Parts: sequence; structure tokens; C-alpha cells
Amino acid sequence: MKILYDHQIFGLQKFGGISNSFVQLITHFPKSVQYEVAIKECDNIHLRGSQIADFKPVNSWLDSFFSTKYFRGKDRLYELFAGWCPQLTTDGRNLTYSINRIEKGDYDVFHPTFFDDYFVKHLNGKPFVLTIHDMIPELFSTSDKLQIENKKRLARSASHIIAVSEKTKEDIVELLKIPEDKISVIYHGAPLGVQGKHQPLFEFPYILYVGNRNYYKNFLPMINDLASVLLRHDTIRIVCTGDDFSIDERNVFKKLNIEDRMVHIRPSDDHLYNLYEHALCFIFPSLYEGFGIPILEAYKAGCPVLLNRKSCFPEIAQDAAMYFTLDEDQSDLAEVMESFLEMDPPSRQRLIEKQNLRLADFSWEKSASELCEVYQQLCE
Repeated sequence: MKILYDHQIFGLQKFGGISNSFVQLITHFPKSVQYEVAIKECDNIHLRGSQIADFKPVNSWLDSFFSTKYFRGKDRLYELFAGWCPQLTTDGRNLTYSINRIEKGDYDVFHPTFFDDYFVKHLNGKPFVLTIHDMIPELFSTSDKLQIENKKRLARSASHIIAVSEKTKEDIVELLKIPEDKISVIYHGAPLGVQGKHQPLFEFPYILYVGNRNYYKNFLPMINDLASVLLRHDTIRIVCTGDDFSIDERNVFKKLNIEDRMVHIRPSDDHLYNLYEHALCFIFPSLYEGFGIPILEAYKAGCPVLLNRKSCFPEIAQDAAMYFTLDEDQSDLAEVMESFLEMDPPSRQRLIEKQNLRLADFSWEKSASELCEVYQQLCE
């Protein structure tokens, strides 16, 4: 059995959860499974460190187009250039190579890594599997219309669909009108990060927030509710990763009189593990996630987890977390956080033990084996 993957997500992400999940699945396949990633040029750090594909570094890319600096109209100019001379761009070369490999047909199942539907007319009857990691664009965005339409078309024509949680599967069925028996749920595996105690990056106690802060992430409502907690506990701060704080965010911090209690950092992988390892807790206030990989990252580092009782969180964490409610209608976040901060050491240790038990349910070996079963069924 041979599986062909395309270039898409590895060109879109230099690093990230989706590209990393494909790399982890592929590298944990049984030896009986052959695979190929159809890509010519790539700077994705997960693929680069895996040795599962033979490719060159990116030669022509938007970041370095005309100048390494951004200028007004650069995106549009690059888009026009790519349309006129696709073979002079990394995107064009990767796309051409993927099409060539798809048309050659020396594989059993094709698995696109994102939602561009370029490949459909080249499959010549070969089955394809589509992975859907979440339905965030459909639920929270009006700007990703092309992805939304492509995802809908591909979901209907796919031979089988992989969802990363039961909640994602439920949303696919409801929003895309896909039959349940066409969808298999395969969880992500536990992270493979470094373990062992390290010196803390910060000397003060802190609550950890990881990732971007888009609307559905519920970040500012969280800050509004935790401001009173910070003011009562004058040594505690909130450490955030992701993009720098925006002007609007800083204005909110200033208004709440907690500007000096908010800390931003762009951590390496090792430093991210360190942040989890020494945090009072990790907090995940999102209204929606497809899976919630940071939950497993926190588990791995022995960091207590506080979750909004929304979306897939109760499914993924089960009883291995403390839960709060935070939405437009109600919130008990401040009360739950105070309860957590007052928790005695034995109670905190019991929570961490539950997290360790739950973490054991997630492995890339298990996920890869389940994905291989899907492929095998399509080959029969």
C-alpha cells in the first residue's frame, strides 16, 4: 500500500499544528506502508527535520519577493507574478510537481494536506482521503470563503474523511451535510517534547496562555474576568505567547490597571515546554477548537489545565481538567480561578495524576495505525 501526499500545508506553514500532525502520522506508520510527499521546495521545519521527503529550500517566496521587507501591494504583485510565471515561484513548482505525481498514478490512496481542489481532475479514479481539523472558518469567519467552498466540495467528493475529534465530526455532519459513516475520528498523538526539570524563565508566578488571540479564542473576555484575580494576587502575572500585544489589547490592559501584569514572549519549542512546566496553570478559554493540542502539551509538562466548558474540550480532557464557563451570557472564570489558586498540594497532585492518565490515551503510533486502517479499507 502506497499513500501520496501533496505539498499544500508544507508551503502554507513554516511550522504549525496541521503540518506537524501530518509529519508525525507519516513517521509513525508501520514499515509495511509506503508513502511519498510530493514537494520540490520547502522551509517547513517539521518536514525538514523528519527526512521523509527529498526537497530543496525555498528559492522564490512571498517573504523575499522583490524585498525581504513588506510594502503596500506586495501580496497582489506576487499573486500577479505567480499567475504569469508560475514556474518561477515555489508555489508553482510545487503545484506542478504534485500534479505530475498524481497523474503518474503509482500510489493507492491520495491524501491532500489542505483544501485547494486542484487535484480532483488529475486523480483518474484514485480514492482520496480528506482531513478536516476544525470548522472554524465556517463558524467564525467570513474572510475564508474560498477555503469554505473548497472544503465543502472536497468533503462531498472525498472517499473518506478524517476528523480530529467527535465534536469536529459532529460539526462536519451538521454544517456540510456529510453522512456519519463517511467520517472517522482519529485523535492527535501526545507531543514528543523534552521532559525533565529546567530552570524557570520567570521568577514570578504566572498563568499561561498559548497561541493566537482571534475572536473565537475568547482572550479579552478572559482578561476582563481575570483582572480582579490579578488585583487580589499582586504577584501573579499572565504570560502570553503568539503575536505581540495589539494596541487595542494594551488599551484594555491599561483600562483594567493590569498593564504591568501582562507579559509577552515568543518561545522556542524548549522554552514553550519550560513555560508549561513552571506555570501555575495553563488556561484555554476558547469558544471553539477542533482538538486543542495545547491541552496535551500542558499534560506532558505536568501543568494543571483550566478549560472553558465548550466545543471539544470535555471530550479531549474528560475529568483531567478544571472547567469554567466563559461566553457572552455567563462567566464563573474568576471564581474557578480562585478555587484553583486555593487548592492544596494533594488536590493539585490528584489533578495532575488524572492528566497523566488521560495523556496515555493519545499516541501517534495509535493515530497512525488507525489512519492506515482507513487507507486499507479503501484499497480493498
